Amino acid sequence: MGFFRRLPSLRWSPPRDQQIVPTEGQTQSPVFTGDFKTLEDELMPHFRELDAEALRVQNQFRLQQVTLIFGGALATILGALHASFGAGPAVWAGISESVLAAALSAVALRAQGTHAQERYLSDRLKAEKLRTEYFLFLGRVGTYANEQQRLPCLIRRVADIRSGEVK
Repeated sequence: MGFFRRLPSLRWSPPRDQQIVPTEGQTQSPVFTGDFKTLEDELMPHFRELDAEALRVQNQFRLQQVTLIFGGALATILGALHASFGAGPAVWAGISESVLAAALSAVALRAQGTHAQERYLSDRLKAEKLRTEYFLFLGRVGTYANEQQRLPCLIRRVADIRSGEVK
């Protein structure tokens, strides 16, 4: 049944109020209350936007691929029927096959033009980099160890990651 959960949705909707650290976990750590507030204000809106966009284009890519796979199988079946029927039904099977092949060609051209897979990979990488910064900030690791420079460093890193400067 796990296979069917990965099938694309015709009506995709973004996740709601996603948290990297669940709210229950945040309330159990009062020492980090200020850090969680800072991260919610400065990092989480960007993370949610990139994560939602990555999931949207992933769904788009999968929908295109499933359409091409099932459409190709149906075109093959219609071709077999076209070859096996007599003169009358063979014409309709051939016309149906041609229309389906033209529609699949349009889907393939659109899939190539949207670059959904590349956009998914780019947005997913950015979202995961923001997740990394989230935990580095909480742990006061690296450039976040200096208390006075933590917030400016976080803002700068979020901007760099959003602009595509992911190091």
